[in-house]
Amino acid sequence: MRSQAVATDTTGPEPVHQPLRGAVLDPVALLASPGPAGPAITAVLEDFDPEAVSDLLNRLVYHRVDGLAWRALSPLPAAGVDEWLRATLRRRHQARAAATLAQGLALAEILERLHQAGIPAAVQRGMRVVEWIYKDAGARPFEDHDLLVLPRDASGAVEVLTRLGYEAQGPALYRRTTVLVDLHTDPLGAARRPSRGRLFPIDLEALFAHARPGYVAGGPALLLRPEDDLVLMALHVVKHSFDRLVRTADLAHLLALEGRALSWERVRETCERAHAFRLVALALAALTPFGIEAPEPFRLDPPVGGLTGLLLERVRSLRPLPYGGEILMALAAPRFADRLRFLFDALLPEGETGRGVEALAAAPRRGVVILEEAVRERRARREVL
Repeated sequence: MRSQAVATDTTGPEPVHQPLRGAVLDPVALLASPGPAGPAITAVLEDFDPEAVSDLLNRLVYHRVDGLAWRALSPLPAAGVDEWLRATLRRRHQARAAATLAQGLALAEILERLHQAGIPAAVQRGMRVVEWIYKDAGARPFEDHDLLVLPRDASGAVEVLTRLGYEAQGPALYRRTTVLVDLHTDPLGAARRPSRGRLFPIDLEALFAHARPGYVAGGPALLLRPEDDLVLMALHVVKHSFDRLVRTADLAHLLALEGRALSWERVRETCERAHAFRLVALALAALTPFGIEAPEPFRLDPPVGGLTGLLLERVRSLRPLPYGGEILMALAAPRFADRLRFLFDALLPEGETGRGVEALAAAPRRGVVILEEAVRERRARREVL
C-alpha cells in the first residue's frame, strides 16, 4: 500500500492509503511500514525459500526493525507466514519488551530526580518514540537514553546522575550497569561536532518554551511539540547517514500517526530558523521505500541531480553510502569554507578525538581558518585598489 501525505498550508499530512503502483516495496521496508500491507506481505513472503527467509531476518535485525516486522506479521493468518520466522520474531519482540520495561524503570528514576532538582529535561527518541509513536514496548530497540537539558543545567544534571550511581564513560556519557545515559545540551550533538551547531542552529530555549509537561516511562519530562520532534528526528536521520532503517521508520510512523494534527507551516518555520529546510526535505524524500510521499511543501523538484541525487537514490534503494548524510549536511552549507570545516569535523570530530590525535584533528580546521583569512585579505586589497 502507498501512503500519500496530503497537506495544507497550516496542517500536516493526512495519510491516504491506496494500492501501491509500480515496483513492489523492498520486503524489509514493507514489513516496517506504517500502512496496512497485509495482502502485500503475504504475496511477497509466499515465494521465499528457507534461505531467503533467513536472509530476510538478518536484514530486519540489522536495520533494527524486527519489532516492527512482528507487529506487521502477528495479525496475519499463520498459513501465509513462515513458521520459523514468525516464532523468531515473536521471541525477539518479547525479549525486547522485557528489556524496555527494565530500562523504563531506570529512566523514570532519573527523570523524577531531575524534576525534584528543578531541572527540566526532554527525552529524545528512544523510550519517547516507543511510547508516543509505537505504543509497544517491543517495537523498537534503543541503546541509551538521550536526555536534553539546558546548558545552564548540565552540571546539576551530572550531579543527579552521579548521586544515582552513574559513572562517566566518555563526553556526556554515563553508565550504571546496563543503563546508558547520553546527556545533551543541544539536540544535534554540536558539543561533539561544533560545526553542526554553527550551520544548523537550534534554539534550545525556544524548544523548551514551546514544550509541555508530561511523562515518559512514568517519569516527569518535557514533551517537545510534534513539529519540533519531527524536524529533530529528520535531522537525526540525515546525521546518521540513513545507516539503519529504524530511524527512517520512526519518521514514517510519525507522519502516519499525527496526520493532520501537524502544522506543516510550523514545521517549515522551524526548519528555516535552523537553516535546515533542504535537509528535512531530503529526510522526507527518503520515506518512499515505506510507500510514503512527502507533503507538497517539502517535495523536492525532480529530478534531484548531482551528488545529492546520487546519495538520495542510494538511500531509497536501502544502500546508503557511508558518510552520505555528513556530505549532504556539508552541501547544505552556504560557503565552500563552511563545507570544508564541516567535513573535517565529521572525519575528525573535536569532541571525540583522543589526546594523541588532537593536533591532527585541529590542523585541517586551522587550515580552513587560514584560508578564510587569506580570502578576506585579498578582498580587502581589491577594495583598496
